[in-house]
Amino acid sequence: MLDLSYRPNVLYLASIERMAAARRMIDEKPYDYVLASYLSGLAVESILQALALRGGAAHDAKHSLSKWLSKCPSAANDALKGSAEWNLLVAVWDNGMRYLSFDALLGYLRDKDAVRGRKGGVESIVRSATRALVDAAEAVHKKGLAEWLSSTKK
Repeated sequence: MLDLSYRPNVLYLASIERMAAARRMIDEKPYDYVLASYLSGLAVESILQALALRGGAAHDAKHSLSKWLSKCPSAANDALKGSAEWNLLVAVWDNGMRYLSFDALLGYLRDKDAVRGRKGGVESIVRSATRALVDAAEAVHKKGLAEWLSSTKK
């Protein structure tokens, strides 16, 4: 059986769909903070995999954003690594987030120190922290898309 998920173009297109879904989950009611968090990181993972695989890297099933970025061409590394958005994303996002309940997400965000200084009730705090994560992922994703598009023109 041919596994399409290892094809760079499939991953590129999936990354766009995952980011759009993450944005809907955080912008439209009913909100789904867990799914928004997970999908935003998955979008970034997908674009990083697309860039890395198109550059000749071997696929591995690990879900480490940092490891995937290290497999990307140096232009992508330079564009993404070290920004505040990248640092927030790699500090907070984990592939296992998809298994969390709302209450577990709150605990997870507390453990990651992602709720410090946020005001309001529990839902307000989770929404704010999730929005920050999704915004960071979206910024990183946009840079990844720009790298994808610039490298296809060459």
